[in-house]
Amino acid sequence: MSHNLSQTDGKPSMFYTGEVPWHGLGKKLENAATAAEAIAAAGLDWKVNKEAIFLKDGSKIDRQYATVRSDTKKALGVVGEVYRPLQNKEAFSFFDAVVGSKEAIYTTAGALGDGERVWLLAKLPGHIRVIGDDIAEKYLLLTNTHNGTTTADILFTPVRVVCQNTLNIALSDATRKQKIRHTRSMGLKVADVRAGLGIIQERFAQFEVQAQALVKVNFKQADLDTYFKAIGLLPQKDNEIAAMSTRAKNIIEEVTKMFEHGKGNDLPGVKGTAWGAFNAVAEYVDYTRSVRGGDNSQERQESRTTSLLFGSGALLKQKAWDAAMDLVAK
Repeated sequence: MSHNLSQTDGKPSMFYTGEVPWHGLGKKLENAATAAEAIAAAGLDWKVNKEAIFLKDGSKIDRQYATVRSDTKKALGVVGEVYRPLQNKEAFSFFDAVVGSKEAIYTTAGALGDGERVWLLAKLPGHIRVIGDDIAEKYLLLTNTHNGTTTADILFTPVRVVCQNTLNIALSDATRKQKIRHTRSMGLKVADVRAGLGIIQERFAQFEVQAQALVKVNFKQADLDTYFKAIGLLPQKDNEIAAMSTRAKNIIEEVTKMFEHGKGNDLPGVKGTAWGAFNAVAEYVDYTRSVRGGDNSQERQESRTTSLLFGSGALLKQKAWDAAMDLVAK
C-alpha cells in the first residue's frame, strides 16, 4: 500500500497522547484529549461540502455531487442526493455521545489520503486477561469516509499490552462493528448506536473466551505449517513449497521465530500455543512486514499504519484469527 497519510500544513494529520503509540506518528498531547482537542491536534478541523458537478459545456450532472474538503478544495468523492457529509466535528462529538465523556480517553486520531478517511481511537476502562500477565486493553476505533464508499463504523479493538499488537480484526464481522449511515436522519440514530454499544462488555468478553481457548491449543511444527498454509503464507502443495522464493522463505522463518520468541510469546502458558501463533502473525504485520510506498522511514511507517488498520495487514490478521478459531472448533 502506498504512502497515504493525509497532510495538513505539511505535517501528518494525526495526534496521540501518552506514550508513543505503535505507529510513532503525529503530534503529541501531554494530557488526555477531548473530542475538540483531538480534532485540532490531528489537523482535522475542516469541513466537507457537497457541491454540484458540471461538465465542460456548463451543464449540471443530475443527482450526483462531489464531496469537497473546505481548506484544500480537493474533491474527495462522488455521492448521491441523499448523502449527507458526516463532519469530523460531528463524528467525534457523536463518539463522545456514544461512549460518554468520562468513559473513554481519546488516544490517537488521523486522516488518510486527501482526507477521504478519518479515524479516532479511544481507550475504554478495564482490560481482558488471556492468561497470567498476558492482558489486552479495550479500545474503540471510529472510522468514517468522506467519499461515499462506506458507512461510518465503530469497531471493537483490543490491543495486547505486552507487545502493543493491534487486534482490531479479532472479532467476527457480524459482531465487531456498529454502522452509522450518512443520511439526513443520522442524528436520530445516536440512541440506537448507544444501545448497541451497551453490549461492548459482552463482545469483549467473547474475545476473552476465544483467546483463552486458543491458549489451550498446543502447536507443534506440523501444526504451524498447517496454520501457515491456511493463511496463505505457505503453499498448499509440497512441490510448491520447495519452489518458494527466498523472500517467502524468509517470511516463514521470521514468523516462526516470532512464534518461538516473539514479544509475549515466552510468557507462561502462551509459548507453543495457537494464541502464540496468532500473535506471531500479528507482530509480523504490525512491525516487520514490508509495505509499498515511502522514500523514508516516516513514510514507510505511515504506510504500515494504513495497512494494519485498513488494508492488507488487517486482512492478513483477520485470516490468521479465523484460521486459529477454526482449530478451536475442531
